[in-house]
Amino acid sequence: MQFQAASGSRAFGAARASRRAAVTVRADKCLIVNTKGGGHAFIGYHLAKQLAAKGHDVTIFNDGDQAKLSAKAPFNQYPTLKGVKVAWGNPTDYSTFPEGPFDVVYDNNGKDLDSCKPLIDAAKGMVKHYVFVSSAGAYKADSIEPMHVEGDERKASAGHVAVENYLKEEGLPYTVFQPLYIYGPHTAKDCEQWFVDRVIRDRPVPIPVPGVQLVTLTHVEDVASMLAAVPGNKAAVGQHYNVCSDRAVTFQGIVKAVGKALGKEPKVVLYSPEEIGTGKSGKAEGFPFRTVHFFASSEKAKRELGWRPAHDFMGDVDALVKEYKASGRAAKEIDFSVDDKILKAVA
Repeated sequence: MQFQAASGSRAFGAARASRRAAVTVRADKCLIVNTKGGGHAFIGYHLAKQLAAKGHDVTIFNDGDQAKLSAKAPFNQYPTLKGVKVAWGNPTDYSTFPEGPFDVVYDNNGKDLDSCKPLIDAAKGMVKHYVFVSSAGAYKADSIEPMHVEGDERKASAGHVAVENYLKEEGLPYTVFQPLYIYGPHTAKDCEQWFVDRVIRDRPVPIPVPGVQLVTLTHVEDVASMLAAVPGNKAAVGQHYNVCSDRAVTFQGIVKAVGKALGKEPKVVLYSPEEIGTGKSGKAEGFPFRTVHFFASSEKAKRELGWRPAHDFMGDVDALVKEYKASGRAAKEIDFSVDDKILKAVA
């Protein structure tokens, strides 16, 4: 399975010939290039599921070693995807690329130009739509107007931004999606689990001051449904969209919601990471989120893509806690050494 420089051009080029032969195409051939770890890793599985349900022909091309990853979530769910083809390889190595043609390419893997350029170059001039899953973390933090909207200033030094600029410079029919914090089944990175770990064990929950920082937590199915709105949608070309719920919650609000779902009264301990030496520049050792506001508007996606979230975190908390218990994690040993260091420092 190849589409390296020459064979890559041949594979994507075949898409042009097929479009000339059939002007009306109800379904697209979609390639999802998926990352091997981190908070975006489960997007590929959920996106493939939704695209296939819409009648698209879907291939997942996953970065990494199949033997090492296929027993772990979310990759252990791939066999449940009916009709979806799965390939493993290296998105920077043309020789491992699956054979096309593909009409829509989703890059849910690269974070900088070095990791994205080979795929972009192979797709150049040959695909209907190139979708880059970027990050709202590339926005510059704003303490005056903290809610991010599309068009806000972004960090010139961010690797994601360099990729976005390259897509524009090379003239690809691109769309950029900017997710925030994501929760839901088969995640490879903690979100609400960090809070449940502590509340379920009746441990104090250390939260960076002031504790009322607002965040948007978005269900992965809502993330996937927004991305799945792209095939056939020419209006999305050249656009950026925030991928997030239309609700925001505070750090302390997450703790209280988890406590209510568990029937407990959790204790929150507020602390300054900078003062006790466990953090700087908006980050705190051991804490799963930034220490500043991190929320955004999804109104553009609602307006232009006809998208609506089907979930909200507060409505999902009971189910999330049940999933946590069912996973057996409550019986596992968790490393609370950073918590203990914080609690000792503020005692």
